[in-house]
Amino acid sequence: PAHHPINDTTDPQFLGPEAGQQAGGKEGENAREVQAHELGDMRTILHIALTQPGVMNQAYRAFHNYSIGNQLLAALQLLDKGLPLAPIASFNAWREKGRFVKKGEKAISLFMPISVKRRADKDAPADSAEAGPVGEGSGTFSMFMLRPNWFSLNQTEGDEFAAESVTPAWDAVTAMAALDIIEEPFEHLQGNHLGYARARSIGLNPMNPLKHKTRFHEMAHVVLGHTAVADMHDDETLTRQIEEAEAEGVAYLLCALLDLPGQAESRFYIQGWLQGGTLPEKSAKRIFGAADRIMKAGQPVQH
Repeated sequence: PAHHPINDTTDPQFLGPEAGQQAGGKEGENAREVQAHELGDMRTILHIALTQPGVMNQAYRAFHNYSIGNQLLAALQLLDKGLPLAPIASFNAWREKGRFVKKGEKAISLFMPISVKRRADKDAPADSAEAGPVGEGSGTFSMFMLRPNWFSLNQTEGDEFAAESVTPAWDAVTAMAALDIIEEPFEHLQGNHLGYARARSIGLNPMNPLKHKTRFHEMAHVVLGHTAVADMHDDETLTRQIEEAEAEGVAYLLCALLDLPGQAESRFYIQGWLQGGTLPEKSAKRIFGAADRIMKAGQPVQH
């Protein structure tokens, strides 16, 4: 199984050539990031999440009914407009609430599922996310694409509207049961290993100072399918390095969303991949998808 020693986040063999460098805060770079996330570049959105960690928690509080990717997309676009993070809805949805979009206001774009006909050319549009079949043998499939359909409360006027803010919450036992993941007794008490994943089981070192972060990391390995064929192995192949970056990306997003310790350690590990240009766009999409699944699976049961 894959063991994660304490120095995993700083071991140079896992990092790209620019590991450890902090992203610049120049206005020109920020402008490029906004343009990129409007095109649905999930790598850029992940990069912004890593360099602006406080946005994740704020975005969840305002947009908890949306996927994590859309939460961040909404937050970035509203902040770019100089607007606070407030409830969003479509033009018609606001009208049903007795509020109307102010003249001249421009909508923000979020990913939404679009049914499209299957074609021979498999190249997806630049503004599309991962797709999946609608039905077995059908001639259409579902593709998530950016659509400018949402407006913020501050872009509307009319009847009073009470904004609901939800504090992020997550329960490990609930999530593990929902995802069919078992925590087994940790087998490697000798040495400084933090955890491992194999099949649908994870093991966590009871002495781990950031046990919650390692739990997210190991759960991500299972949810992402890294352990489906065989146990995680210690060979330092490129595939394994990408798998480690994906799992740690999920751990970072969840730590940032829940405002838990360990964000700096995860950020240092992942930044090398983003700045080195070695993390595929598909991996960024997978990271957001897995983080979303794990977060939703761990929502406390309402009594």
